[in-house]
Amino acid sequence: MSSTEFVPLSAAQQSVWYAQQLAPGTPIHLAQYIEIEGRLDHGLFDRVARIAAHEALAMNVRLVERDGIAHQRLDPDASATIPLVDLSGEPDPRAAARARMRARMAEPLPLDAEHLYITELLRLSPDLHWWFLRAHHTIQDAYSGAIVSRRAAEVYTILANGGEYVPAEQGDYRRVLAEEEAYRRSEKFERDRAYWTERFADRPVAVSLSDGLAEPTADYLTRITVIPPEEAAGLAAGARRLRTATPGLAIAATAAYVARMTGTEDVVLGLAVSGRTTQVALETPAMLASVLPLRVAVTPDMTVERLVRTATRAAARALRHQRYRREDLLRDLRLLGERRRLHGPVINIMAFDYRIDFAGLPAKMHAITTGPIDDLSINIYDNFDGTGMRVDFDAHPDLYTESEVAAHQDRYVRFLRALGDADPATPLRDVALLDDAERGLVLREWNDTSAPVAPAVVPGLVEAQAARTPAATAVTCDGAALTYAELNARANRLARHLIGRGVGPEDFVALALPRDADLIVAALAVLKAGAAYQPIDLAYPADRIAYMLADAAPAAVITTSSAAIPDTAAAGAGAAADERDGRGRGIARVEIDALDLAGGGSAADAADVTDAERVRPLRPGNAAYVIYTSGSTGRPKGVVVSHANVVDLCAWAGREFGPDRLARVLFSTSMNFDVSVFEWLAPLTAGGSIDVVRDLLAVAERGGWSGTLISGVPSAVSALLGTGRLDLRAGDVVLAGEALPARLVRDLRALLPDARVSNVYGPTEATVYAAAWHDDGNTAGHAPIGRPVANTRAYVLDAALGPVPPGVPGELYLAGEGLARGYLHRPGLTADRFVACPFGGRPGERMYRTGDLVRWNRDG
Repeated sequence: MSSTEFVPLSAAQQSVWYAQQLAPGTPIHLAQYIEIEGRLDHGLFDRVARIAAHEALAMNVRLVERDGIAHQRLDPDASATIPLVDLSGEPDPRAAARARMRARMAEPLPLDAEHLYITELLRLSPDLHWWFLRAHHTIQDAYSGAIVSRRAAEVYTILANGGEYVPAEQGDYRRVLAEEEAYRRSEKFERDRAYWTERFADRPVAVSLSDGLAEPTADYLTRITVIPPEEAAGLAAGARRLRTATPGLAIAATAAYVARMTGTEDVVLGLAVSGRTTQVALETPAMLASVLPLRVAVTPDMTVERLVRTATRAAARALRHQRYRREDLLRDLRLLGERRRLHGPVINIMAFDYRIDFAGLPAKMHAITTGPIDDLSINIYDNFDGTGMRVDFDAHPDLYTESEVAAHQDRYVRFLRALGDADPATPLRDVALLDDAERGLVLREWNDTSAPVAPAVVPGLVEAQAARTPAATAVTCDGAALTYAELNARANRLARHLIGRGVGPEDFVALALPRDADLIVAALAVLKAGAAYQPIDLAYPADRIAYMLADAAPAAVITTSSAAIPDTAAAGAGAAADERDGRGRGIARVEIDALDLAGGGSAADAADVTDAERVRPLRPGNAAYVIYTSGSTGRPKGVVVSHANVVDLCAWAGREFGPDRLARVLFSTSMNFDVSVFEWLAPLTAGGSIDVVRDLLAVAERGGWSGTLISGVPSAVSALLGTGRLDLRAGDVVLAGEALPARLVRDLRALLPDARVSNVYGPTEATVYAAAWHDDGNTAGHAPIGRPVANTRAYVLDAALGPVPPGVPGELYLAGEGLARGYLHRPGLTADRFVACPFGGRPGERMYRTGDLVRWNRDG
């Protein structure tokens, strides 16, 4: 063939060509350097390096378009010069050499360049040289670089020892191209296609260690770790116990790591392959490499032995079909152009002996880059020289921070060691993923929330405030107001009325009242009597109200003379009367509008209620309220919360917000939702006032509101803002109950630029709030739920109740002083959701299983 012969690009070259056309500013190249120790003959080296490049025909092609189709012109005489760059006079020659290579790698290497590679010899000292080679990915892959380097060392040794150089092409590039063309027309190609399309017919969602997607970049983060020789030998021994070799163990470890870190049981890795299945391909420098999807099923209960067997068998099957390219599979699955992954992290096993010899001068190859990164690549090198095993993590900087890369790499290497050391019969869930430091971080340091709270009952806190500021406004509603003294006196009178009916601690009293000041009086009166209040919304369907009343069997219902209360018989057999141990009874009706609470009776009736008057003494562990939440089957379940729980909530609110922020709070949430507890009791135990409104939209109807704190669910607050211009003034906006979109945070900041926006989280079972976050002005996506509040511990656990590392999704469990007593008359459900806490310091301590999937971020 002549030097001007044109041939089409191979499938591998075409994939790189098209990728480069789509991203002309992203260098799609590889780079390496050979570290040569000893006195190198510069003239001889220049000659042999030219020879090695000349013999590698793939390095001496020019890419051109003919009739709109990319071709390569084969030109055996096109080898480039190899300049000598002397850096020995630099203060730090190694640093200067690395800077020089970075600069050369940043230079453009266009597809139409005369030479698609750059090479030079860097002299660091008379006894140390680095041979730098950078090549476009269309002409070379990492395997090719090793072939060229070895051939240069071989020719140098022959000539240095007085031998004769015999010209020879490295392999047979033309034959490799012909084999590739024949393969794509063969039955083998069709069988490979059938394998891959069947394996991925369901187009699985490939997860990675980052949720985001990014375009490939050559400017990525790299972190290198070397596993010492003795530990590398231990890994090899562990692999042999598992009937595999170190590469098989590494592939299995990568699949298990992704599974443990993401919670998926259907792992799809990227497996870097050489694409070489024939002898001539193994001998020829060329671009043949590919990355194939490796699908591995990983479950927490599978043994280490089964994991390794599953992963290595999957890899063996993939390698048998490795000539079928990733780009073809993307086309078959109709994924070309879609913004989704075909696979997660790439595992690249560099199973080459990187040691070479230039006529007795020891040399070693070092990979600098293996190509652009679109997510994460794990590159494993066996050094073969007794210096151990190298593990490189290359990560996209838009998806990972340096600290995240470091954490992943350290954790991965530990996990790899742990797998190698594990008994083959060990369940995967029992192989440690966290070290002691990370375990201490997520279990103790980030849960160090202890804060002293004096034992108390809720009415005592309000009474103490009434004694301190009797004339201060406590409640407002539609222009009317009650001072602390008035609120306290009215609640005391109503409490004595309830006590006179035999109501006391561990009884329930239903509240079926409109939203006005009397609702607050009634709730406080129930607490003063020692009973627990049960909110009833008369707008609920009659059968739901009847069920709730029948289930709780309240001793009384406080309502108005005009209210119609559904008959509890309407609840039917579903009311769980059999679970109440015969506590069902008639419900006394107390009509608040028929009582003279404002000023009738003696001064003694207005005084604070004492235990001497109550049916039974009131203790912090007694029930304060029961709120019904929707069950998964539609059957409501009552969550019983104690005085101690509420006192702890109020203590946290007092510290977190303080009297100034709680000075005037909008009370807009239905008492059937536990956020209402924060809205009415946090202010009243801190000397603030509450403004009772029907709901948040009532604020819009009157044109706005002015106070210190507004709370609500994000959708309701968003609807409020969407009503138009509002004269809204508040120093705090507290949002809970739903994911908080960044857009709503920005809208609130635009309307209330000086306000503090908080996202708080907590199930009813953890007494309103268990975690809190305050906007720092940098919210990009949904706001996090924050850190555990005082006296609350948050555990993010896997299916085996083991803690997971930061960044890993797991189920949220809550422990601490806010945990409710449990579900009313549901001992089985209580035992299922309030489970033994293995991390607590007190015997019998529980934690609540929320069912919510969360993860710690790197800031805790």
